[in-house]
Amino acid sequence: MEKIEIFNKLFSGDKKIPTLPVIFDKLNQMLRDPNASSKQIADLMMKDQSMVSKVLKLCNSALYSTRKEITNLSSAIAFLGLHRIKELVLQVSLVKTFPIKDTDIPEFSINTFWEHSLGTAYFTNLITKKAHIQHDDNYYLAGLLHDIGKILIYQFHPDKFKEIIKRQIKMNCSDVSAEEEVLKLNHSDVGGFLAEKWNFSPEIITVIKEHHDTSAPQNLLVSVVQAANLFAKTAGLCFPWDTKVFEIIGDPTWDVIAKNSKDLDTDSLVTEVLGESDNVKHSVRELLSK
Repeated sequence: MEKIEIFNKLFSGDKKIPTLPVIFDKLNQMLRDPNASSKQIADLMMKDQSMVSKVLKLCNSALYSTRKEITNLSSAIAFLGLHRIKELVLQVSLVKTFPIKDTDIPEFSINTFWEHSLGTAYFTNLITKKAHIQHDDNYYLAGLLHDIGKILIYQFHPDKFKEIIKRQIKMNCSDVSAEEEVLKLNHSDVGGFLAEKWNFSPEIITVIKEHHDTSAPQNLLVSVVQAANLFAKTAGLCFPWDTKVFEIIGDPTWDVIAKNSKDLDTDSLVTEVLGESDNVKHSVRELLSK
């Protein structure tokens, strides 16, 4: 049976596949309008006070080290820029779109899942910045969404998801291996299908589908997200059973990154990025705090 048939069989029925968060969709439309003003964007965001609070928290976190406290949304938008605001709106909206209680499956913490996703997104920005790679919104968003398929599996099939987690822990195998055994497809497949339904760019869909596939011809975006994924795990932004020793410097993703970065010193870059780990962890946890 083709994976698309398996997907349709598993993700149909009473439960509906969630739609793209409305506020993110509206913001996307605004950003495509050259006449949209910062005030219009602020007015849209003001409809969600919890989102405003989280944006202000991030502005004043260690990740940005502002000299003067930012106390209002207009200042935050001016400070962060519209594209960073777009990223924040998506990540806050996604957490609300998939409401899952940690008590449902004791071995799985939804907070840890989002810590890893956000950490990977932040590390994609750090890698491209320190490697002097030109990048766009797709990098951060691909890092944020790379594991989104796991949450859809959890939402539709909590019993199978529990079986996957227990198998992964017991067999000390990869998440992909455990998912294939239980579902006959994995979270990369599921996440790719979801991203297609949400009309994300082909570049982001490719990352979601290929971030575990070492045999695929790796493009730059896939490689940066794979490296960021390793940084997030090395920083401890992952599940307890995933805390292995990772060989970041020796990972083959750097071959692709090096081709797109002038005079890349991998050792120095890895040291610099790892040096930001505490700031990333603080900012991620601040953003996810109640």
